[in-house]
Amino acid sequence: MTSVRNWCYAIGIFKSTSFDVPIISVGNLALGGSGKTPMVEYLIRNLQDEYTIATLSRGYGRKTKGFRWVETNNSFKETGDEPLQIKTKFEHIAVAVSEDRVAGVTRILAERPEINLLLLDDAFQHRAIKPSIQLLLSTYSKPFYKDWLIPSGRLREPRAGAKRADTIIFTKCPDSFSDLNWADKVVFHSKIYYQKQEIEGSVYGFSGLANNTPFEKYLANSYKLIGFKGFSDHHSFTQNELGNLIKAAKGATLVCTEKDWIKIKDLSGSENLRHITIANKIEGKQDFLTWIKQELS
Repeated sequence: MTSVRNWCYAIGIFKSTSFDVPIISVGNLALGGSGKTPMVEYLIRNLQDEYTIATLSRGYGRKTKGFRWVETNNSFKETGDEPLQIKTKFEHIAVAVSEDRVAGVTRILAERPEINLLLLDDAFQHRAIKPSIQLLLSTYSKPFYKDWLIPSGRLREPRAGAKRADTIIFTKCPDSFSDLNWADKVVFHSKIYYQKQEIEGSVYGFSGLANNTPFEKYLANSYKLIGFKGFSDHHSFTQNELGNLIKAAKGATLVCTEKDWIKIKDLSGSENLRHITIANKIEGKQDFLTWIKQELS
């Protein structure tokens, strides 16, 4: 289906909409786990002093429909977990969700005319908008060119889709790595890092990510980890599940990721929960930011 849609865009049956305001699209070819939201947060952190930024995503997993501004007092069920995470961390940034990206961008610019940079989260396959910059993310451990289409692999569209990217960022690189390249594309590499909290005694960890293993390993290497439970990506935690986690911890400190905390912080018993922030770091930061600003100019 994706291939047919891409072909329709390629021959002009479907049209992409351009906007006067620059737009950076962050996406991937594979299903989840490439670090799109940490990349959006990285862009906000490093560009917010020069641009008035808004972010737009569809709000995966939310129970609402249509366009919606995200506010810090929203529930993740109204907005999706990752948009609420971004808004909670960057309260001054305009954050919105909309399944229809064209309508969403149009509404943002109409209601917030001061916006002069838009970041689209998970929009590589949403070709109704023609962005100024296409950032394609792919994990270092399983680059897209070694992956296969669903169901044999995790690709949402053929590898050739990478040709639409302006740059490819290989994410979650190990401490020591060799540079990866693909075709003639501009390539950057990034690592994730965990902002450590001081926690005394034992910890019991849990997370609902596309790949829970790296977080579990981090906890095991950084704390006295007595147990860990993984959930599916974007998991919506219930009061009963939190109660079971508290029982399993047996007095140890419960620790999760920031993305999980957003969905569990209002449940009874969460007041003693600790959460770890996962952030992104580009290798060759100044080269990357210089490239971004040149492409936007």
